[in-house]
This record gives sequence, C-alpha cells and structure tokens, in this order.
Amino acid sequence: MTLTVAIPTHNRARTLALTLDSLAALRLDPGITFEGLVIDNNSSDATPSVVEEFARAAPFAIRRVFEPRQGSSFARNRAVREGQGDLIFFIDDDVIVDREWASELRAAIEERGLDAACGLVLAQWQAPPPKWLGVEVYGKLAVHPETRVPAEALSQYFSANVGFTRRCLDRFGLFREDLGVVAGNPMSGEDTELFARIIGGGGKIALAPRAVVHHLIGPERMTRSYFRHKSFAFGVGSAMSGKRTHNRVDKLVRNLVRMGAAAAQGNPSLAFYHQLECVNFFGYWYGRIALRRLPR
Repeated sequence: MTLTVAIPTHNRARTLALTLDSLAALRLDPGITFEGLVIDNNSSDATPSVVEEFARAAPFAIRRVFEPRQGSSFARNRAVREGQGDLIFFIDDDVIVDREWASELRAAIEERGLDAACGLVLAQWQAPPPKWLGVEVYGKLAVHPETRVPAEALSQYFSANVGFTRRCLDRFGLFREDLGVVAGNPMSGEDTELFARIIGGGGKIALAPRAVVHHLIGPERMTRSYFRHKSFAFGVGSAMSGKRTHNRVDKLVRNLVRMGAAAAQGNPSLAFYHQLECVNFFGYWYGRIALRRLPR
C-alpha cells in the first residue's frame, strides 16, 4: 500500500518548514510506501528551497508540484491527481503532526471500514488568546477543544487533518473548484461540501480522535475582524454550494437574542459565537444575491 501525504501551500515557507520537520519524526508502518507531496500553489516566497532542503535528508520520498491556479481546491485536486497513494492524507502548511498521526489515521480508516476520516486539530497558540476566544468559537478556527473529544458532526470535520481512500474520491468526486479560498475571494467551505457529499452519497466518514495535529495559531488570527471575515466567507460558500440551509430569518433572530443573553451573563465567548452566526447569515444571503446576478 502507498500512502500520500499532501500539503497544499501558498507563501508560508516559515511554517511549512516546521510542518515538514514534524513529518520527519513520523512512525512509518512496515509495508507502507510513504510519499510526501507539497503542492506549491503559486508561492512567491522561499517555498521551493524549503522543500528542496527538507527532501535531501527526508526519511521518505517528497517532491514539490507547482500549481499555478491559485485556490485551495485547485491545489488539493492537483494533489489527488499527482499522488500515487491508495490513501491520500491532507494536512495544512501550518500544523505540527504527532509521531503516531499517520498510523492512527490509517488504522481508523482500515479498521472501521471508512471512506474518509478526520483527525483532531488542536490549537497551538503562538500568543495568549483573548478572553472572548473560548471553546465556543474554536470551530471558526477549524480547531477542536483540548479537553474533550468532540461529537461526531459535520461541523467538526476539518481538512487540516483528513484522510481519504482513493476509491472514495473516485466514487464521490474531488473538491469543487468553484469553491475554496482564493486570496480575498470569500468562498470557503469546499471541504464541508465534499464531506457532506460523501455522507449524502452513502459514504462513511468519522472522527479519528487519536490522529492528532497541532495548528499553529498566530496573533493575526486572534482578532474579531478575522473571525467575522471567516464566518462571512463560510456563509458565502454555503450559498454557492447550493445545499439546503438553516440561514433563515428565525436563525438570525434566535442568535441576536442569544447574543444579548450571553453578554448579560458575562460570557463574551458565547456572545461572540452568536454574533458570528449572524455574520454567517448575512454572508449566506450575500452569496445568494451574487448568484442571482451571474449570467445564465
């Protein structure tokens, strides 16, 4: 069996070097051919030299593939086409993997007969988080709580740590290229759309809580404006995906009420969570209006 670890990246040479260093310490299972694939998504920084330097002493084959079409879906789909793996694991270019990460993710897929599995993504704070950044809003950063295993839910599946069987991607398709973050383009949610497509088509996807990566969270992501932008973008993406939505007026009213109640109770994190749900609502309807204006 061949296992491909794919890392899409764009102008994050510094954190990419840390991610690659953590991969060097992985426990490689006997009988598994392991390959690394860095999809350079039109980077202009030192990404090529970082990959080249790591490859000289890496304990497995690794190569860089240049994908000129900038966007997360383009990069991920290029990885699927380039990789040789029967299993294709994706991680972000700013995570640190545990030594047993790949073994645990593979074991979850094989032992439970899964089409895909998402491991845990834990925050590795690069600065102390503010008081309003509590576990209620962790999901907006695509990280899980440190103190408990999250419930099985679509909202808890993150592409920063996910493994697919190749037959799963052959059966259900790849990431939608009309979705996915492209610079300031607010159309995220391509990973959630694929996970939902797998589940809706009868595929099996689940959490693998022992397959852990640590997401480096810098201070630039610990601002309210960053969270609002992400929530708005996810709302736009959910509109573009064309799926059924819970973004109705009753949701807006409910979250406004709950935001006020949480603020009155002195819970700034919960109040901010409900504010972000309101922002998501407006992002969704912005996306719906934009869709109507597109030429048919």
